[in-house]
Amino acid sequence: MIVMCPACQARFQYDDSRFGASPGKRFRCPKCSHVFEVVNPLLAPPEETLSRPLDLPEPEPPPPQATVRRDREAMLAAAGIMAAGLPPGLRYSLAILTGPQASTVKVLDKPATVIGREEGDVITGDPETSRRHALLEVRQDGSVWLSDQQSTNGTLVAGEPILGPLRLDNHQEFTCGNSTFMLLVRDTEEPPLT
Repeated sequence: MIVMCPACQARFQYDDSRFGASPGKRFRCPKCSHVFEVVNPLLAPPEETLSRPLDLPEPEPPPPQATVRRDREAMLAAAGIMAAGLPPGLRYSLAILTGPQASTVKVLDKPATVIGREEGDVITGDPETSRRHALLEVRQDGSVWLSDQQSTNGTLVAGEPILGPLRLDNHQEFTCGNSTFMLLVRDTEEPPLT
């Protein structure tokens, strides 16, 4: 039988023989964690086999990893161990040189930036890039670190895959799939070029 979550409408397969003689079963939706009950289809009339919500309090969904990271950074900043945000006096950008988003520039406005095909802060739209491909971290000392996020095709610097976090220099290029990026770091306190 197909069981449908009444909260998020997610559907999943369940072998109705597993009901046995039980009048119903409780389910926790694997997608949204909503708890609901399904009446045994072998014991109930057909119109009662639909899933019905229980009067139980909804469990809190676990926080996404990005939220956990932001909370950790806020806690460290409050303790005076790490200042929140980007280092003052510097502006960080990512120029996209090749790939579907070529000739565009993304300003990095937070300490951690995820590059990915469909998820993250910089969306490539590149089929050779993994969903969450690479992570750029701007540290308080002004350094920028690149790490691969277990991507299928790897993250390359100078044509070689990186194996762990790698410090990037200003104007250094790296590749995710068919997309090539260049890190740009500018001192905002420098006078503009005339």
